Amino acid sequence: MRKFLNIFISSLLITTSYAFANTFNYTWYMSLKKDRRETFMRQPLFITFSADGKRTYIVDGTGKLFSYTMERGIPKAAFFAKGILNKPVAMAKISATKIAVVNRGSNEIDIIDLKTRKIEKIKMQIIPDKIFYKNGYFFVLDRLTGNIYEIKNGTFQVEKAFNHGQKEGFIDFKIRKNKLIALLPISKEVKIFNLRTGKLQKTVKLDNKQLLLPVSLDIDKNDNIFICDKDAGNIKIYNNEGVLLDIILEKGEKKGKLYYPVYISFDKQGKLWIAEEGNGRIEVFDKQTAKNKK
Repeated sequence: MRKFLNIFISSLLITTSYAFANTFNYTWYMSLKKDRRETFMRQPLFITFSADGKRTYIVDGTGKLFSYTMERGIPKAAFFAKGILNKPVAMAKISATKIAVVNRGSNEIDIIDLKTRKIEKIKMQIIPDKIFYKNGYFFVLDRLTGNIYEIKNGTFQVEKAFNHGQKEGFIDFKIRKNKLIALLPISKEVKIFNLRTGKLQKTVKLDNKQLLLPVSLDIDKNDNIFICDKDAGNIKIYNNEGVLLDIILEKGEKKGKLYYPVYISFDKQGKLWIAEEGNGRIEVFDKQTAKNKK
């Protein structure tokens, strides 16, 4: 009887695990590579979206900004700032006509008017990296300290700091709802802050048995944590306690595979956008559900 019970429990666990893994079935949706002028991406580093959910913007480390429609990936006007953007690494949409670009080579944030092409250069005392804009404030990752700073637009004064509290520093962060979620790559932890107060709410220690080189993160609508593993060429999914739930996608150069992915981000529709440094392209994946599965 005990032997039968053990076999039954084991089969139940296997069945449960398999059914759970199927909920993270992301399939290839489209690839972005070149614009209408046949200008190739070479080093895509950062992805962001317009507030209306219709446009995506790609930062290329070679000094170009690309723009596409989000639904079909149709290329729009690209910003070729040769000799102006010196090693851009990230950008944020401020308004319908203005963007902010992190210009790492010049250690500045450039405010660009897309209509007039005028550029306001803001020299920084920090080394700016990833950037987001929300409600009149920039949130900027500082490569020097590894902390994230809230900076008021206009005055460019630091008003709040999100501290990592470790010897290492944050490598990526996202702002979702009223939270700031940040990734520590060496200790393999995710820290969750209250966006309004700046106080640490939770530290999630990731199950790192299979986690090689985490470089980027995001969370889905269920607060599952998605980690971009650059060396493994895949995406690892954890619950909010750090338990590994699933590993999706795999390393490779063909369509639907990842070769040295460096950045991930969810759009408003739940599609997962991934910047691949190795393949020089953006891959987009959609979660298969009863509604969209064909």
